[in-house]
Amino acid sequence: MTDTYEVFYIINSFRQVNQMLFRAFWNENKQIELTSIQFMVLSILRERPSIGVNEVAELCHMGSSSMSAVIERLVKGEYIIRTRSHADRRSVMLQITDKGEKAQQETHRLWMERVSPILNIPKEDLDHLLRIHTQMIEKLEGREMNNQ
Repeated sequence: MTDTYEVFYIINSFRQVNQMLFRAFWNENKQIELTSIQFMVLSILRERPSIGVNEVAELCHMGSSSMSAVIERLVKGEYIIRTRSHADRRSVMLQITDKGEKAQQETHRLWMERVSPILNIPKEDLDHLLRIHTQMIEKLEGREMNNQ
């Protein structure tokens, strides 16, 4: 197999897994009111209350402007609120609302119900997969750094 095909099969494998996760949960489950990124933001805010947009964007591996659009939809939906920092009035902090808390918990419950079968894969194999993912990220980040 040539390098080109090998890379293609690796990337296609990631794409297939991603599509299966999306289909298994977000696409077929009309009970869910949140998108996957909205769910991620609410989950972060549950764990780290009162953090800023830039911090959330960094944790989600997104740009601040893209994250601002996600935040705006969550604010309009009354899932989160923006507040001013007491320490620095220029800083805007994000906080999850009761509605956001309930939506996050219900989405988490449904998510785990749908994807928990992957936990039937032996732990050693999952650890190996995560180690390989980390290596791939490091190699790709190194390549990105070299191209700048």
